[in-house]
Formats: sequence, C-alpha cells, structure tokens
Amino acid sequence: MLTSANKLLPVAKVIKSFGTKGQVIIRFAPTFQEEINPRKPVFITFDELPVPFFIESITSKGANQSVVKLKGIDNIDLAEEITGQDVMTEYSNLEAEEPNLADFIGFHVEEPTGAHIGTVTDFYDYPNNPCFEITLADKSDKKILLPVHEHIVLGSDSASKTIFAQLPEGLLDL
Repeated sequence: MLTSANKLLPVAKVIKSFGTKGQVIIRFAPTFQEEINPRKPVFITFDELPVPFFIESITSKGANQSVVKLKGIDNIDLAEEITGQDVMTEYSNLEAEEPNLADFIGFHVEEPTGAHIGTVTDFYDYPNNPCFEITLADKSDKKILLPVHEHIVLGSDSASKTIFAQLPEGLLDL
C-alpha cells in the first residue's frame, strides 16, 4: 500500500554515512528526538515518492543523533545516496504526542475536509484531559476547548503550522 506523502512527518535527517556496511548517522528534529518506532517503517523520498525502510538497528550517539542501519542499505555507496534526505514516519507511527503541546499555540486548526476551524490561542494541561483553546475563525470572540485526543487531533504539519482535527459533533454549537 502506498503511503500518502501528506501523512508523513519528517522526524530526522540523514547527516552522513557511518562505516562501510551502510550505517548512517541521523539527527533528530528537536521535538521528535528518539520518537522513531524501530518496529515500524520509516520513509525516505526517492524521485518524489516515499520509500519505506525498516530499521535493523538504532544506537544513540549523543544528545540528538543516532547511528541507524536500514534494511536494504548494505554498503557505503547506498548510504551516501540517502545522505541529506529527511527520515519521515507516519503520524500514527509516532510513539508519543508532541513533548510540549504548548508549542502548538498559533497553529491553524483544520478539519480533514480542509475547512478552517480557527487558531490555537492557548493550551491547558488538565490532568488526563489536555485541551487546546481555539479561537474560532468565523467568530473572533468565541472560543472552544478542543481535547487533545488521538481520535480528535489526527495530526499536524509543522511546516504549514496546521493541526488536523475531527471535531466531535456539536462542539461548535456550545
């Protein structure tokens, strides 16, 4: 099954090859350090298409880097070919939520249909129920609380500062 590129999130970058057996050093994005699940594939783009690779081994190397061996990358030439590429994972493959949800303040919130809901104006870390405060797009004075739950917040795109959310029925009518 081909994974849609808009469901992939860059979590690291291949910095350089390491050794002669295809290992590479990757540097994690600051908010995703060590968020790669080694049992799930990671994706690297070739000819504008995401290609899945499974991780054979991953070893931490300093604060934000790891030495990674990908299945199918078995020599230095192949390792050099992926140098400089982003390492991406599917939203659902992330092992945990963003470490600091307050970093989403200022992000736009959209439904899967593309409809703009509003903007995140605050974050409340209620015990067992963290919520974003959303200022609605069509009513600048009206705000709602959006629970940060995997069935509601479907993913995010840091580049466009967008959160994708499936709102519970009736939430906007409160």
